Amino acid sequence: MEQRSTASTKVAFALVCVTLAVQAYRAATLPVGTGEAYLYDRFVRPSTRQVFASELPDGNVLYCVLEKRSVGLFHVSPFAVRLPSLVFGVLFFFAVWRLARVSLGEGWKSPVAMAVFAAISLIWGWFARADGTGTALALFACAAWLAVVRQHLNLIGICLGLSITSDTKLWIPALAFGLTVLVLRRRWWEWIDRVAVPAAVAVVILLAIPASHFHAPAERPRELTRAQAMHLRSALDALRADAGTRPIRIAAAVVAEPIVNFYRAEHRANNWERASLEDSTGNFDYYVVRAGGAVRAGQSVYRNGDFAVLRAPF
Repeated sequence: MEQRSTASTKVAFALVCVTLAVQAYRAATLPVGTGEAYLYDRFVRPSTRQVFASELPDGNVLYCVLEKRSVGLFHVSPFAVRLPSLVFGVLFFFAVWRLARVSLGEGWKSPVAMAVFAAISLIWGWFARADGTGTALALFACAAWLAVVRQHLNLIGICLGLSITSDTKLWIPALAFGLTVLVLRRRWWEWIDRVAVPAAVAVVILLAIPASHFHAPAERPRELTRAQAMHLRSALDALRADAGTRPIRIAAAVVAEPIVNFYRAEHRANNWERASLEDSTGNFDYYVVRAGGAVRAGQSVYRNGDFAVLRAPF
């Protein structure tokens, strides 16, 4: 039995290592998407005071805090903004493994369960994306494992609360999980005192001020496909080569503006003036527009199937 348990543990460990390696490769090589760039440009790049003054709703508060620290340590890059998700991926698989061992035993059912979760995480890219989804799922899995073994009740509440602050869309599953635990355990006062209260405190601390901004209309730029994001990155590389080091002003399409600002920060292109929305007025040196739409008058610097870079006529 001990040999069988050791073999299943090795298989599970190998699955986790392969999964995290693939996720790390994706995090380092895939172009930044619209949502990831928007999160950085609106909530990570500015100071905390500027974020609060902007009155834009943020549903990934905890992740923004972690991402701000990550880019502070490693500078702006696709890997740096996705690093918190990768780190919490380790916590996720640890919690899932311990939960599988408790629920399914020490045989081969546990590695099968790990394989299923590993495949799902790869398909959805939970831990190779710069948003709070992976972080929230990891904290939620940790809370589920601790609830099954009935240990560290305060930590269960803290994990549930932090999962909500990582991705506010998970407040319904977190609430349903807490109510289910109350019904099944029938020790209501103990669970309210040691689980619900810490969860509420964690939520209030990280969401008290951002919650005042939830009434504000959210900016919802359309998410680019992976191919479109790659084409936009190629267009911006062409813009860097053409502009050189002279100061330039850029007008970008709405879908491109957050990504333009992200790569400006990554490449430390201080000669770029931050991108303005497409309908802004003023004289610009370059336009980053959709290739299939109405193209402004100007000299084409670069064009592909999705985006074009135009130099304004002088």
